[in-house]
Amino acid sequence: MHYTASHALTLAPDRIRVNSVAPGSIEFPGGSWEQRKKSDPKLYEGILRSVPFGRLGTPGEVASAVLFLASSHAGWITGQTLVVDDGQVLT
Repeated sequence: MHYTASHALTLAPDRIRVNSVAPGSIEFPGGSWEQRKKSDPKLYEGILRSVPFGRLGTPGEVASAVLFLASSHAGWITGQTLVVDDGQVLT
């Protein structure tokens, strides 16, 4: 987060925006959470309980956040870290 903010300040005079994305637990076929679901179901269920909506995120949900930050819709946003975790960090 500090790296993002410091680069945003450094590059602002050149009209370059710098943002980052901090994803929460993301599940996809062949990923570590799919493997963990089989090898350690108690841990997997505990992680699910730590997410307010009770499910893990998808790569597409993270990609949508990245696309937003890269788009003109986020043209007035710089130096920010967007947490994409369904509130998991709140628990």
